[in-house]
Amino acid sequence: MPVRGLEHDTDFATLHADGVTWVGEAPVWLDVHTHIGHHDPDGLEADPEELVDALDHAGHDQACVFAMHEPHGYRHANDVVLAACEASQGRLMALARVSPHAEDAPAELARCLAAGARGVKLHPRSDDFQLDHPEIDGLVEQVAQIRGVVLVHAGRGIPELGRHAVALAEAHPGARIVLAHAGISDLGLLVEHTEALANLLFDTSWWQPSDLLQLLTTVPPGRILYASDMPYGPPRTAATLLLRCAQQAGLRTEQVREMVGAQARRALLGEDLVDLGPAPGPEALGPRVLSFERAAAYLTAAVQGTFRGADPAEAYALARLACQRPGAEAPHAAALEVLEEYVAMAQDRLEAHRDPFDAVQAGMAALLVAGTPGVAARPPAV
Repeated sequence: MPVRGLEHDTDFATLHADGVTWVGEAPVWLDVHTHIGHHDPDGLEADPEELVDALDHAGHDQACVFAMHEPHGYRHANDVVLAACEASQGRLMALARVSPHAEDAPAELARCLAAGARGVKLHPRSDDFQLDHPEIDGLVEQVAQIRGVVLVHAGRGIPELGRHAVALAEAHPGARIVLAHAGISDLGLLVEHTEALANLLFDTSWWQPSDLLQLLTTVPPGRILYASDMPYGPPRTAATLLLRCAQQAGLRTEQVREMVGAQARRALLGEDLVDLGPAPGPEALGPRVLSFERAAAYLTAAVQGTFRGADPAEAYALARLACQRPGAEAPHAAALEVLEEYVAMAQDRLEAHRDPFDAVQAGMAALLVAGTPGVAARPPAV
């Protein structure tokens, strides 16, 4: 199956074009978080050719790829990843995937590193472990020896992830510990450690603008790497989320051009990372605009409801009502009118297809506009 949502990522076309114009100078894009495989219990699957097609669709250059969840072991899946990278003419770079529960995990990781993998993907939730598992320390040390990447799933449901990640970063300064999904599980607790730990990084593979805004305003930009999470979402959507949130957060274009690819390439190749300066701080976000905040709350409910199998129609309706333009927010009337057009696009998709997933890209575009009121937005291309 193709990358999920790719057929509707045109709903982001105008926002994406404006973001690309803002960042300028055609940076090299390297997506640090993509998967291939056919046996994940969640039912999603992908082939390397589909990832490359999606990269081309977004105008991106390279991706780091690893196996999806394999309940029966990772050796064959790692071989598929390594072969795909070898055949990709430089478009794909490999991470091994192992479970610390497997007796052969150290040997399997060593085999993959010798074959060209640039690190390891660890998924505490799907492989059912915590980062203080007794085998993890040795696996991370193997990666540290090549100054490679340890990419850790850092979404919901992982107890003590932040504390354990900090301990690993402190114990293995040669390993680049990259917390996926904006580190949402423990982002608030991790911020205080980012200044001291140059090898504690985050990827941006997440859909909620408020989480990305916290990441971008409180973590130094040199510690943040662009990622899409393909095939769970299309790269043009992920790129637009990063570009627009970075602009709202007050980051400079030269910082963002490093963030979208060059810094990840350094991390994967074992090169020294570049210091891109301090985090701008939450005050860079500017004043609150309550109509946008109300719309964002309802749009979050719509998108999250879609992911959980609920009917988002009422949440979209409430988001559209939040776009009414009261006199107190008259300076934002034009922006709220544009936001309403994005919400209406999501409603039109839902009414035409009755499948909430056909509307979710438009809903996420509307959510992004609502979450970044300080960045000018043009109406969607219809």
